[in-house]
Amino acid sequence: MNDSQADTIALYGVPGVGAKTFARLVARVGSAGAVFTAPDPELRAAGAGEKVLRALREFDRDGFVRDQEKRMARFGAVVVTRDDPEYPPLLNRFASAPPVLFLRGDPGVLSMPALAFVGTRRPTAWGEAITGRLASGAVRAGYCVVSGMAAGIDTAAHRAALDENGKTAAVFGCGVDVLYPVGNRGLAEDIAATGCLVSHFPMGTRCSPGNFPARNAVVVGLSQGVIVTEAPSRSGALITAEMALKARCPLFAVPGNADSDSSEGTNSLLARGAHPVARFEQILSFLGRPVPDSGPDEHDPEPSAHLRRRPASPPAARPVPPGLAGDIVTALSHGPLQVEVICARLGQTIPIVLTELTLLEMDGLIRQRPGKVFERV
Repeated sequence: MNDSQADTIALYGVPGVGAKTFARLVARVGSAGAVFTAPDPELRAAGAGEKVLRALREFDRDGFVRDQEKRMARFGAVVVTRDDPEYPPLLNRFASAPPVLFLRGDPGVLSMPALAFVGTRRPTAWGEAITGRLASGAVRAGYCVVSGMAAGIDTAAHRAALDENGKTAAVFGCGVDVLYPVGNRGLAEDIAATGCLVSHFPMGTRCSPGNFPARNAVVVGLSQGVIVTEAPSRSGALITAEMALKARCPLFAVPGNADSDSSEGTNSLLARGAHPVARFEQILSFLGRPVPDSGPDEHDPEPSAHLRRRPASPPAARPVPPGLAGDIVTALSHGPLQVEVICARLGQTIPIVLTELTLLEMDGLIRQRPGKVFERV
């Protein structure tokens, strides 16, 4: 660890100094090391409050750095700062990006194009299956799979990437030497062997509820898109989705059964502008990447009542499907319509209609134009 990295770690370890405060202080006095000797009026001018000033004066800078170095050596961790060429370029776009990242594994993984997968800690079997299918598709397309290593959807995404011999990065809400949840200890070691464990929290930081929103921001910052599979109305995954929308990061949501609690959050995201997705080719198409012309996907889960497979060779003419799907096809028979118009004509909510639209698009009966305009094929 060089002097500049040690100064950065020390300043970021001071209680009350987050990424924004760090950036303001350094911009004012010139370097992280200079902050510790700058006069109080200068630091106040940079926005430092009395608590931060007191913490700076009382902070055991050298002891903290020695402890961090000892922990890093024990766990084989390295540190990268924002001026380091190995700092993730996607994350570095944000002014409030963490000034330092602690990494275990291959830092080069974080320079790959990446997609984030988030969702509930208590998924259905269908939710785990479709997460695995989409994450496997991401690996085959050359993406790193990013997630938070929580139980449920996160674990399914990481494990699918590993099973596909791909790269995956796990972003921690604690130090990278604190494995959480305990049941994912083996998964963490597997990820560190071929991918990367990531945290902007100092080594030894324990988990606390307040850490996870900051963790989620890093997940979004590392990714070219965020995919939400299953999420109840109060799921933490919706916080990540909200961050993606604010950061103008492409947000994808897998439509779910309108009667399922585990899909209530994802269906609400569709109403707010998330892009419906059920096959990875749809993500590639949206991102402007070539879509491979392949046969049936051996990773597909069994079809369910609310997710139908695209026929390999659709017939030239097919009857109008029954129920709401048929009503939508009939409504589009006279020309393209925006989703809001379809909902108004059929007296249905946007999440329910978007679910059917996605399934109809998968079946090759309709297609989507920009602006959530749909037309019959």
